[in-house]
Amino acid sequence: MPIPNTSNVDRALAWGYQAQISDGTTDLLLRLAVAPGRELSVTTAPLAAQQINTAQTPEEFRAEFGQTYARSDFTGGAGLDQAHGRNAAPNDFRRFFDSKGVDVFKNAGEKGDAYSLCLHKETEAVAAHASTETFQSMVEVDDTIILARDEQIYKTTDNFATVTTHNQLVGPTGSKIVDIALDGSNLYIVKNNGTDSNIYVCDLSAGFTFLDYSGNLSGRVVEQIFVVKNIVLSAEADGKLYELAGTGSPTLIKDLPPGEKWAAVEDAGAVILAASDGGYIYSIKEGTSGLELAGQTYIENEEIVDVLETNGIIFFSTAESTSAGGKVGRLYRGVLSNDTNLYNVSNRQLIKEFGADDSTLDHSPQKFYATRDQVYFGVIDSATETHLYSIYLPTLGYARDKYFVTSTSGKVLDIVVAKDQLFFLVAGVGLVQEASTYVSDGYLIMSSADFFTSQPKQWVGSRLYVDTIGNNTSVQTDFSNDLNDLTTPTSTNYATIQNLEQGEGGDEVTIQNVVARWFIPKITLRSNDGKTHTPEVYSFAVRAFPEPEDVILRLPVNVSDKLERPGKRGKIIPGAGAKLFNTLQRLEGKSVTCKVFRPDLIVRGILENVTLPVTEIVQRGSSTVFCTIQVRGQQVTNTLDEVTSLGVLGVGELGIYEFGS
Repeated sequence: MPIPNTSNVDRALAWGYQAQISDGTTDLLLRLAVAPGRELSVTTAPLAAQQINTAQTPEEFRAEFGQTYARSDFTGGAGLDQAHGRNAAPNDFRRFFDSKGVDVFKNAGEKGDAYSLCLHKETEAVAAHASTETFQSMVEVDDTIILARDEQIYKTTDNFATVTTHNQLVGPTGSKIVDIALDGSNLYIVKNNGTDSNIYVCDLSAGFTFLDYSGNLSGRVVEQIFVVKNIVLSAEADGKLYELAGTGSPTLIKDLPPGEKWAAVEDAGAVILAASDGGYIYSIKEGTSGLELAGQTYIENEEIVDVLETNGIIFFSTAESTSAGGKVGRLYRGVLSNDTNLYNVSNRQLIKEFGADDSTLDHSPQKFYATRDQVYFGVIDSATETHLYSIYLPTLGYARDKYFVTSTSGKVLDIVVAKDQLFFLVAGVGLVQEASTYVSDGYLIMSSADFFTSQPKQWVGSRLYVDTIGNNTSVQTDFSNDLNDLTTPTSTNYATIQNLEQGEGGDEVTIQNVVARWFIPKITLRSNDGKTHTPEVYSFAVRAFPEPEDVILRLPVNVSDKLERPGKRGKIIPGAGAKLFNTLQRLEGKSVTCKVFRPDLIVRGILENVTLPVTEIVQRGSSTVFCTIQVRGQQVTNTLDEVTSLGVLGVGELGIYEFGS
């Protein structure tokens, strides 16, 4: 007798078959041996045991069930969209996605303070130095700030509480100051009128008196001045870069192609780096007869904006024009390499891209400024905000720093830090300074977490540790399960977990009915009404359970030789049970689909186990030979097609049990 299957048995249920199992090749119809003590059962598969993952923040481990996503250090910087990704970088465990108004680097490093997040200080325009002049520049030496614009030069040793003004530089008729540069305590000033130029020098350590350095440079328009390795260089309107020698004849170093301009000159140690807006970074070194070219690096299809070297790392920014008239900005880092006396910037890595392909604004990073452990630069964030960003040198992570609200879409023209206070110039605004008060609120969006699996999780609770909340400050935690909300901090999809207004936190706050693959935490810090205090956040953690997707289906299968026939006497077919059992055994370990007719149930998965046949002998009735099969997999939900005249009165799906399967 052939093994019963859907091809040789019509209306299986009517013939006493209650289930079907198939691996796509072998197809079996089964009679079940359900009775007290051998029930058909469908249970949720047990969750896997907790696994400790030492690749994540070990200081946040707890002896509790589930998996925890935690951060207690954010110095790795912004830009990480997924916390759990393949080939994670060494600093990914302390990175996040984005922030605004939150200082992630203030308490970093070996400063003797516990690491924490806090709010940034506000920024404010300095009314006495408001200006819309095209040229404005600022330098700092030994906590002395020099600010220049138009024909005025301002000097302050107390962060603009008092200012000394110098406006007696003559220069060519109708000339204005166009650039300044520092070499130790020597301050160089360039004036031009669009036709002729003049350069002055002042030893700040000896007072505030300027001397004529170059004399009248007739017919030469000096636009920028640089001093590197005690060498004074001038970049001129016609694309020529000169080494100056006071009133003596200058030495031409490099003449750019027509239409190109010099963007920046930087001392990179072994060589001088000179960047042009044509995309080239030229390496210049001291030779036997003066400065000479010693290599070049080309950044294809991009315009170099600025270059900085600090601690052996070279940072440079670029701009690429958009179809809408704006510019996409990019920030890179690299190192200086030497190959047979030719120097170039190698191992270039993109750190961050600013703006979109359809932007109407210039989002290029402007005006690098380095301190001991950070590098600042400015970016136009939107039509109403200009942002400073900072790079934390120990981790090379970046984050938004302070920002200024303006209606001018102004570029950052210069940045300095004096007496631990930050100042920067904004085009169309003038001087902006770091205020003594904090921003009203700031947020940090952590990277999305999914614990390396695509299955939904039950997100059950979170913990927030803070310094003792007081002075009417607060910390609020929110979450979203939509990846699009990473770039939309104001999204209404963010739901509040807790708003901590007192205490130190630490207790798990329940998250109810949240089942999703992704979890995106957002931490918002708020200062008090007077903006004189900031909360401090030590760490945040969220816990999840795997959402059970697998079920275990256990079926007692009749493998006796007796064939029960509805309404008729049973018939014994020798060997039929053994043949069925052997076929079931061959399916063990294979991917199968198991369908139970009553109740209507389909499970797709693996046939995990087929037990040996057992003969049950009872006092009354016939004995039964059965085995138990176990299928682990996912339950398939049956859906009914649209009901039509073909699906009623037992003709179609609605009559399947009445007339058999």
